[in-house]
Amino acid sequence: MRVVLPDEVVECLAALTTLARTWTERVPADPDALLTAEQLGELLQLSPRTLKDQAAAGVLPHHRFGKHYRFSRNDISAILRLTQQSEKPQRRRLNIL
Repeated sequence: MRVVLPDEVVECLAALTTLARTWTERVPADPDALLTAEQLGELLQLSPRTLKDQAAAGVLPHHRFGKHYRFSRNDISAILRLTQQSEKPQRRRLNIL
């Protein structure tokens, strides 16, 4: 029996596959390696300056060596959890009579 998936599902699966390949190519093989803000920015499609500013403000977990910001795998996991939690709920309109 052959299952036919909607085109949207196929496109999503293709995008996820591409993202997974990109991630595995760019993430260092060493699990203890630290990523620079530039490397993490490229992975997350964020500006390195934004990552550094947010880290300096204490919003993002990081390691700092002098003026250099580095991010561990645990830091990246925490950042991803923070982004999932920060999704804004939909606003509701109140009708005031």
